[in-house]
Amino acid sequence: MPAYKLHYFNLRGRAELARLILNQAGVEFEDVRFERAEWPALKASMPFAQVPVLEVDGQMLAQSNTISRYLARQHGLAGKDEWEQAQADMYADNINDLMTGMRPAFLEKDADKQKELYQKFMTDSVAPHVAIVEKQLEKNGSGHLVGKELTWADLAYYGYFSFLVEKFGEDFLKDAPLLKALIAMVEALPNIKKWVESRPKTEI
Repeated sequence: MPAYKLHYFNLRGRAELARLILNQAGVEFEDVRFERAEWPALKASMPFAQVPVLEVDGQMLAQSNTISRYLARQHGLAGKDEWEQAQADMYADNINDLMTGMRPAFLEKDADKQKELYQKFMTDSVAPHVAIVEKQLEKNGSGHLVGKELTWADLAYYGYFSFLVEKFGEDFLKDAPLLKALIAMVEALPNIKKWVESRPKTEI
């Protein structure tokens, strides 16, 4: 088994999906966290001067979805064939788009303006996406986003949408019972439950 080290800020953010995959797979890894004040001294040592970075037996891999896709393929969570793998990639990329779209609101310093930006993001981006995904879950009919078994796509949606529920409440899911059920299903997985209960408590 390779020796994994995952380097990221002391946040969930763009590293949490990789952490969820590793925990669900029951794979040990070193969760290397640092504070923002430490980042300038570390930046030059990271590929492309960014994080997250996955270190595998001393070799470095950057880009959050590249890391998560690699881990999913290594540990049986990528989908059973190339079509399912492509579908899982599609869903994971959608979550990446949502995270990027939320960034301006997160970085806004003015509290009133930030609240306005968050509301706009939830209305213009999250609500239509939830409606689309609810239809996809209904069409797939298995309780999973892809195929009939758990994939990293399910973990990606759990990671992001459980964060939104924490931050904004679950009213935005009132017309999405299948997505709510997916979140609950992943949250109840023993390895995920154990990780969520033990991980460092962070705002994002």
